[in-house]
Amino acid sequence: MSQYIPFEIKNLFELQFFSSLDYYFARSMGKAFKESESIVLASCALVSKVLSDGHICLDIKEISKTIISISKLSDDKVKLPGFDIWVKALKKSSMVSDTISTPLVMDASHRLYLSRYFDFQNRLICNIAKRVSLEPLTMNETVIDEMLAACLTGKDKHILNQKNAVKNALFNNFTIISGGPGTGKTFIISIIKKTVLSYAAKYNLAQPKILCVAPTGKAASKMDQGSTIHSVLKPLKNKSGFYYNKDNPLLVDVIIIDEASMIDISLLTRLLDAVPTAARVIILGDKHQLSSIQAGSVFTDICKVKNHSRNIFFLEYNFRSKGKTGIENLSKAINNNDDKGLEYILTSKEFPDVVFEPLNDKGIPVDLVKRHILEGYKSYIKADKIEAALDELDSFKILCAHNSGEYGTLQINHVCENILRSGNNFDIDKKPFKKIIMVNTNDYKKGLFNGDTGVCFEEKGESKAFFKTFDNNIKQYRTLDLPDSDTAFAITIHKSQGSEFKTILIILPDRLSPVVTRQLLYTGVTRAKARVIIVGDLKIIKKAISLSVERNSGLTEYLDRQLHSNNLFNCEHSSS
Repeated sequence: MSQYIPFEIKNLFELQFFSSLDYYFARSMGKAFKESESIVLASCALVSKVLSDGHICLDIKEISKTIISISKLSDDKVKLPGFDIWVKALKKSSMVSDTISTPLVMDASHRLYLSRYFDFQNRLICNIAKRVSLEPLTMNETVIDEMLAACLTGKDKHILNQKNAVKNALFNNFTIISGGPGTGKTFIISIIKKTVLSYAAKYNLAQPKILCVAPTGKAASKMDQGSTIHSVLKPLKNKSGFYYNKDNPLLVDVIIIDEASMIDISLLTRLLDAVPTAARVIILGDKHQLSSIQAGSVFTDICKVKNHSRNIFFLEYNFRSKGKTGIENLSKAINNNDDKGLEYILTSKEFPDVVFEPLNDKGIPVDLVKRHILEGYKSYIKADKIEAALDELDSFKILCAHNSGEYGTLQINHVCENILRSGNNFDIDKKPFKKIIMVNTNDYKKGLFNGDTGVCFEEKGESKAFFKTFDNNIKQYRTLDLPDSDTAFAITIHKSQGSEFKTILIILPDRLSPVVTRQLLYTGVTRAKARVIIVGDLKIIKKAISLSVERNSGLTEYLDRQLHSNNLFNCEHSSS
């Protein structure tokens, strides 16, 4: 029989509702501020907990109406305080105020933040508002139109939408462009760069300094002369922060930021802090994709802003498939929570680029999955040269929702290795086994970054790893010298962001979890350029597309309000 557990930090820590980090952080803050009120200490731990779940803040008004379970394995619930009692206790505490002078900040809408994240949010809002408030750049619009006419031909409404997005990026200091795969974001980036440089050359102006950045090496490699955000900002050794910051800004006239849905609030704030206010900022991404693993759904939150919508553009038309492929129709059904449309696309056999393999009573249909793995990795395994093997890395990939469990990457990678090492497969016994690996951390000295994928195999008794660089050269390392990395025949859908593959095999679990959501399925399906194979339970998939991730923050509300009022007074007092 379930019971309600009091909202007390020690009890909830012992029941593993709070992590050690949550517990000891709250206790240390309580000790520093001589706070013993149980509601306040538990609130501090709860803010830490929701932050680890991706929320920027704790919405007290909303959470006080909900019932929270202790864990997946327990029917016990947390007995939360009533809204009025909760707010009263927080207002009385010396740990809480409406400024970043205290560890906790409670705003007028009763959202509770760690002060650090309230500061990130405020700095980001002010940064964007300042850029939007600037007058448009003085440029000859007729000349710009002539330049764009050579690239963006036709009067189709989708072409005109692209043209409007490009023109805004050229004339204004802040532009957001959201669109799914095939909608022309990469094309738009190239047009913006070309036009900026051509215009400067035409009028004998100094050549503009253009930076193209993305959160991962894989995403950056899709951009001409792209770099990772971390490599551009240059992390400081042995301490937090970056070499380039508000007080030491980047020397840049135009910065183009791609795959922005993957960027958390901390990194985007620090990046924009380091960009001069006069520089043009163009941010591109897909608002329907999964958000960052860290806190915030910043790109999606900005896309929701109603005021100054002239700075935000949505690309809906897929020029690659033109609405005819199963992949595009499936992604639309997922986004629209259209379970009937989804079921038809998966089961009707009308779309050859979508294959559905239902789970059976024993779980994964092993023989079918084995066939797909052998077919998918055939060219990779048969590659005679390292360069050819590296070229095949984008041909096929297995995606999972989780790392652990029967349907997770650890188990599926183990299955893959067993299958691909067996001697009857493509005469593989006559070729060295080539393991696919993915780097998990940034190593600036070696030039390897989180998400970089390479090939590892034995050569002359020594295990070596090979990676392709942005400029298509090949770097070689001893496997022992690599930063933290994992086998990557199968990776999580989260890890696949910023990448595209010719064929995708998605293996979904046999039950729902907080991870299996609309955004996860959309992100997984849209990684496929030509074909997607989904192994899963249809009932679970239909339920998952009804579950959308909503991360708590005040970003949309406050940015909307700031842009509407155009009052930058509070920004002058923002912490750096």
